[in-house]
Amino acid sequence: MVKIGYGKAVVTPPIGSGLVGYFEKRISKGVKDDLFVHCLCFDNGDNKPVFILSADFCWIEPSLLRNVIRLVEEKLGIQNPNIVIHATHTHTGPLTGVNENSIFVKDVPLNEEYISQLPVRFMEAIEHAYRIRDNILIGFGYAEVEGISFIRRYRMKDGTVITNPVRKDEIIEPCGNLDRTLNIMKLEDERGKIKCIAMNFAMHPDTIGGEFISGDWPAILVDRVSKYFNCGAMFFNGPSGDINHINPYDMDTRGPKITERIVSTLFEKVKNVVGSVICKPYEKIAFSQDIIKMPKRVITSEQIEQARKDIERYPSTNLKAIIARSILKQAAIKEDFIPNRVSLFSIDRIFEAFFMSGEPFSDIGIRIKQLMGFENKWVIENCDDYVGYIPDENAFMAAEENRRIKGEEFPSVDVFESIGMEASYETSPIPCRVGVQAAQSLISGFQKLREIHINKFYA
Repeated sequence: MVKIGYGKAVVTPPIGSGLVGYFEKRISKGVKDDLFVHCLCFDNGDNKPVFILSADFCWIEPSLLRNVIRLVEEKLGIQNPNIVIHATHTHTGPLTGVNENSIFVKDVPLNEEYISQLPVRFMEAIEHAYRIRDNILIGFGYAEVEGISFIRRYRMKDGTVITNPVRKDEIIEPCGNLDRTLNIMKLEDERGKIKCIAMNFAMHPDTIGGEFISGDWPAILVDRVSKYFNCGAMFFNGPSGDINHINPYDMDTRGPKITERIVSTLFEKVKNVVGSVICKPYEKIAFSQDIIKMPKRVITSEQIEQARKDIERYPSTNLKAIIARSILKQAAIKEDFIPNRVSLFSIDRIFEAFFMSGEPFSDIGIRIKQLMGFENKWVIENCDDYVGYIPDENAFMAAEENRRIKGEEFPSVDVFESIGMEASYETSPIPCRVGVQAAQSLISGFQKLREIHINKFYA
């Protein structure tokens, strides 16, 4: 029978730490809600245990992952541990290490003492989950959630595709398919007491903003579920590179009240699903990992030359200057590809979860789910590394069409996040380092990993 343990630890940074998620420099002035790392340890006694973590950060730096792995090896004596760390992608949390590849970290203060202690905090959650693992029954459920998540890219009347458009009268239709599935995993002991509820839903956590530390709506949801059921809880974000909470036809979705609307909507769904989920004992777990090599963005000599001119011409907060800095950063990447560390975890033949780095578009997650063979299917983004957006092929085609229609895709404007750009933000060089075939590389890589996984553990 599978043994499972749950642990958590506070990872709130000191006030005064820099916050990441937008373009401007932000220094935290206080704590709206504490940040946590949550850990589930799965162990069936046949192989090494599997540690699956979720943390209230924008992304996970590889240096943090490496240091956590080192501590697991030292403290638990498990060499090359099976571990994956997910970041919920809050835009009001700190950096978790040094990153030279991201345009978002320019001038963001890095608290070195906090960074050095972060792996220790993670280890607290891991060690607790490992020490208390016990026989656990597992149940699964899901619900469709309407009205809180939206494809944020729209085809306009002039033929362009724009992220978060403000000209609602010019919109024709959203560009992309939306996965509205809320997945639930319920864990209870042999006496029927709920030990943990894990949730998986796809949407950008970008509703709080400002200069106060917060895990945004995923952390608030986790806290509410945990208190209501008197158990552990954790959240995993699905592919949401093109999904957020903004409905261009409803201005209230841009305001501060939207956070509570999201949390309360999801919370009611969780309550309904959990009440109907029947938990059972399972015998087998399996875990596989790989590195998928995604093609990187092609940067031409002409683009480099223009970028240097734009940096001299425009102020640093101008969109053109931000694009230019991004182009030069990407031109400096020496590797021929962008690595994506992926993991596949399964329980018997009833559940499988695919973890990947980066923020894939919703359609990519849907296509991966269609290739999964088990009844309960989770696809989880933003794990183990900073990769950036992974658009699908249609998005790159739309960006080309934008350039054909406009002549020049990005206007000369001061910019805050992606609102007001009047451009295809997700395919721009700011957040996107991959090439046109990245989505297909990711999907093909998943297929190969799953074939090996199934043959190895379920032959």
